[in-house]
Amino acid sequence: MVEHKKTYRRNDLVQLLLSLAILVVIGFASSFAFAKIDLTEEKRHTLTESTEQMLGSLEETVYIRCYLDGDFPARFKRLQKAIRERLDEFDDFANGNIEYEFIDIYASEDDQTIGENEEALYEQGLQFTRIAYEENGVNNYQNIWPGAIMTYKGKEITVQLFNSQSPEPTDEMVNSSINNIEYEFASKLRMLMRDDRPAIGVLEGHDELLPIETADLVETLKDDYDVERVEIGGRVNALSDKVETAPERTNRYDLLIVAKPDSAFSRGDKIILDQFIMNGGAVLWMIDPIITDLDSLRVNQQALANTNEMGLYDMLFDYGVRINRNLIIDYQCAPILLDGGPLGNQRNMQLQNWYFAPVVIPDANAHPICTNLDPIHFDFTSSLSLVGNNPQVEKTVLLASSELSLERKAPVRVNPAIVDFDIDYFRNGPHESFPLAALLEGEFTSNFKGRLADTLVRDPNFAFRETSLPTRMIVVADGDIGRNKFMPVEGGFAPLPLGYDRYARKVVYDNKDFLLNAINYLLDDPEMISIRSRTIELRKLDAESIKDNRGLIQVLNVAGPLLVIAIAGMVLMWMRKRRYTEKYA
Repeated sequence: MVEHKKTYRRNDLVQLLLSLAILVVIGFASSFAFAKIDLTEEKRHTLTESTEQMLGSLEETVYIRCYLDGDFPARFKRLQKAIRERLDEFDDFANGNIEYEFIDIYASEDDQTIGENEEALYEQGLQFTRIAYEENGVNNYQNIWPGAIMTYKGKEITVQLFNSQSPEPTDEMVNSSINNIEYEFASKLRMLMRDDRPAIGVLEGHDELLPIETADLVETLKDDYDVERVEIGGRVNALSDKVETAPERTNRYDLLIVAKPDSAFSRGDKIILDQFIMNGGAVLWMIDPIITDLDSLRVNQQALANTNEMGLYDMLFDYGVRINRNLIIDYQCAPILLDGGPLGNQRNMQLQNWYFAPVVIPDANAHPICTNLDPIHFDFTSSLSLVGNNPQVEKTVLLASSELSLERKAPVRVNPAIVDFDIDYFRNGPHESFPLAALLEGEFTSNFKGRLADTLVRDPNFAFRETSLPTRMIVVADGDIGRNKFMPVEGGFAPLPLGYDRYARKVVYDNKDFLLNAINYLLDDPEMISIRSRTIELRKLDAESIKDNRGLIQVLNVAGPLLVIAIAGMVLMWMRKRRYTEKYA
């Protein structure tokens, strides 16, 4: 019996040592290999393949300083936790080349130091969010900095991780930011890794928007791209150069922005612009097919909107889109401040629905360019139609008016009395959703195919192409979508942020992010857009059910785990007793 017991003990000891040895081997091997299983429906803990490849190609360490730290509401704690988890995932695929820290700039008790910290972050391009919260029955406000500064190979770039300026952000807003964490970090890191910055040309010479009117968008683009204003002026080399050793011309810009031209393009300028596209150049068109005299509207309380003949419509039609000469009025619109008549000794200024300013809210199935964007503001916009049967060109509607929209064909009488219309006016009319912005991508046919003299077509210096290299263009039937307002300051004018609403006195509309996403996509970064298109569903608890069953839920949360542990302990004791009873029987 004694020998029998010793044998069992020896076997148990051997099993224990073998188990420990196996665990040590597995632990040692896991330090050299990385693997995990993501069981979530949206694969929220899995990076996209393009991000993994980019992280694996890092040559040096990336340093990230995140400033979302300190004592703040729980929803931002959730955002902070998500940022940590995502950066840990980045490090898993970057071979240890990701180092990050969270910094609380309000940890100091010295007000001067805090002020200097805030000023330094603001000068580096980070934006703070002022949030409201209630404490002991008193409403308080607090500044938080949901952003980071990323450094790689001596270059720095800012990463903004929460963009809403609402003092009372919702769970949906925070969840949208969580969706975008990978996109924000990966897109900025990709920019740091680029050896050459893409070049963007902002077209001028046809009464386009003034520099002050595009200042906010252009200055933001300059952080990541080389941007310059360019006038064609009939010059063949304005947009491209001819290298003697190459049979084709080489574009000087990767992207051209055409922002609300208001005069006709000459035939020469159109040919040069067409050949820029044929050589693979991308274009962001922001076109106003209808001209509205706002001065007449202010003075005479009415205006007549007429067609804007720029000479571009035939080109765009050949590429695959027709811009209609109409104005779209939409019940889903922005407000306008109008005089409602006398009120004692003062004017009765009231906010009214301005149906000539549609507000577009991208739907859940929107193109990645528009995913997770706040409302986008249009002003005297027209509609567009997708046309043509070129199988090499893929066409996608990006933004459209609401279903409570009506069309007014030019010429259109613009009268402030339209604010008196109610929703029944839109419901009873032939309302529909009208496309306002579209994406075209593929191989386009030249608008001048078969229309030029043979001497020009055969000219090796001109190097005419009748079919384009693969490229993209986005057409928006509103020239003001990229126009920022500005205010007078000492010595001139200062631009206001694009999307700024004078009545709310803050940025309300996501025009800027839409255009930045569009430019990012046009510059051939579809991988980054695919990352942005990922959505993580916010699965909320049933508030009514929680309220009705509060006591039961509390009991289950407290007693449930203890009961499970007790049952598991009893089962293990029973199994252990049965095992050793059989051994020593």
